Amino acid sequence: MPSVRTKLENALQALKQENKKINPSAVEKRAGVANGSLKNHPMLKEMILAEKARQQQLNPDVSPVTKDQRKQVSKEKYNVLEARNGKLKAENSQFQAEMREMADSIAQLTWELHRYKTATRKDSPNVHKIKV
Repeated sequence: MPSVRTKLENALQALKQENKKINPSAVEKRAGVANGSLKNHPMLKEMILAEKARQQQLNPDVSPVTKDQRKQVSKEKYNVLEARNGKLKAENSQFQAEMREMADSIAQLTWELHRYKTATRKDSPNVHKIKV
């Protein structure tokens, strides 16, 4: 059965070959050993951290995002969502006004239909008053 050191070395080599992101946690996970196992192998941990630094130097296009940049992006997203929310609120109030108008119209038509039916009943004394 291979030792923990051998497992960690093999995992590091495998991650290098696959061009995966290398960090202590990823190597431990890939090796199938417990978290923190690298603290018992300081030389191996230094190798992993050196490889991690080398990978970061090879990818200069991936620059760390500053707090101000994140705030700016968040503020822009917030402003876009606020504008959209305002438009939706205006549209909602317009629809509610239209619904009120339609409800009034339905009520008026219902009332007129009721008056007409009441007036045109055969046994109603008001039949002779309706002009058709």
